[in-house]
Amino acid sequence: MNNSTRNKTEIRKTSSFKTTIVYVVLPLTIISSVSLFLRLFYFPYDIPLTHDAVGYFWYAIDTTVLENFPTDYSFPNTGWSMFLSLVFGIFDSNNFIDYMTIQRLSTIIISTLTVIPVYFLCKKFFNNSLSLLGALLFAFEPHMIQNSLLGLTDTLYIFLITVSFVLLQSSNKKLVYLSFAIAGLSSIVRYEGLVFLAVLTITFFIKFRKEKLVVLKYLFAIGIFILILLPVMNLRINDNGEDGLTSHIFSHAKVTSDISSNQSEISPNLATFLSNGFENLLKYTGWIMIPYFIIFVPIGIVLGIKTKKPELFYIILSIIILSIPALYAYSRDIQETRYLLVLMPFFSVLSLFLIERIVNKTNKQKLFCILLIMIIFISSFVYVELKKVDLEHEREAFEISQQVAKFTKVTNAYEPESKYLKVASIGNNFPVTKNNSIPETITLHTNYFSIVDFIKNNEKNNLTHIVTDNHNESKILKDLFLNDVKYPYLVKVYDSIEHGYKYHVKVYKINYNQFIEN
Repeated sequence: MNNSTRNKTEIRKTSSFKTTIVYVVLPLTIISSVSLFLRLFYFPYDIPLTHDAVGYFWYAIDTTVLENFPTDYSFPNTGWSMFLSLVFGIFDSNNFIDYMTIQRLSTIIISTLTVIPVYFLCKKFFNNSLSLLGALLFAFEPHMIQNSLLGLTDTLYIFLITVSFVLLQSSNKKLVYLSFAIAGLSSIVRYEGLVFLAVLTITFFIKFRKEKLVVLKYLFAIGIFILILLPVMNLRINDNGEDGLTSHIFSHAKVTSDISSNQSEISPNLATFLSNGFENLLKYTGWIMIPYFIIFVPIGIVLGIKTKKPELFYIILSIIILSIPALYAYSRDIQETRYLLVLMPFFSVLSLFLIERIVNKTNKQKLFCILLIMIIFISSFVYVELKKVDLEHEREAFEISQQVAKFTKVTNAYEPESKYLKVASIGNNFPVTKNNSIPETITLHTNYFSIVDFIKNNEKNNLTHIVTDNHNESKILKDLFLNDVKYPYLVKVYDSIEHGYKYHVKVYKINYNQFIEN
């Protein structure tokens, strides 16, 4: 190669690099930055985690403190906690809220970074400009923004599934093998990731059907997938006798089998089970599409089919396969939209078929794109704003729960605020393991006809106090809040109004001697 040719090659490389920076890296950085800012704007500072996120928190903390994996956890999705433990190990704090903040920040950062694989996913079907719009659709999707604030498994799971799918579509076979490894990691984070193996399998045999020894090559790919899973499965078996993957699948299969165990009622039972699932699946799929996917996706599917792009098959296949765990959950009346959030990257792709059609038919493409970006951002902001949590109220609810925890270790549920009782007793001696921490306050359901029935049936459960607030859904708790003079055996020991809180909570101690007399 002479100097002239070499110089021309270098110029082309430099030009290509600059083009990539200007038209890919810079726009993606701007999209990610604005997306990150929007998430941080709604960040619930100084408010602890609740529900499932607390379980993941404790597993990560125990792993960090013990410098070993704990043995007293039965949930299958330990991958997220294992990742968190590595992050927790970098920090040193005596305040458990700090670690919960780190957990939330981790999901926010991962959710923001998912913009990158979503861009490359869209790039498999569309040009650079449209792919950036697809990344934008995902970045500002309001349900993803809300979910990223919860410290749950979903963000890492979605990131891994998206990366795995992008690698799967590569012409480089090494990257295809890598996609199996990434899918294995996704299954450790959420065991539902196992269903994605069906997408990997079908895609692999279609892509490489003409190659020699395709079955042998597939077995190698499966071997990589299993190799990723084996260490964690072995760890779980040693801890609690179950691998957390196949054990959950078989247990769920047994539930389904039990539904139709009576031969004479197979049809009606199973039909009701599945019809309930499909009904809820359609309902919640429609719900998570609001505000803009509800328009873009249905039309995008129709237009995509008309284009006859063979790659579209893999998008539709992934949506169907990844919806199966949600279908099963909804068949069991589990009311959670987050089972469907893994579909969001694929919805972004489908939406672009409609956007592409409009762009190609208008003479004012730049104006349309600007208007579209504004619509996406405004609709997302409005949706999140309407659904935002009252952070001041939540802070008060947590602070009051800490006071409640000082009075009792067994009380009634006063949802949704009693969710904070699970972490209210964590003391100043943190960090400690879950087993060595102050016992969490137990809450009992108040599905009784009267306060008397509630107390009678729960004395054996060491019920000592009753908590009621100013927006009770329970009739018996509402009556107690408004007419406590009717209950002389209940002694008020705390009133949040007297301590300057807007959120009005009353705590009553049960005088069992007087209760028996009455």
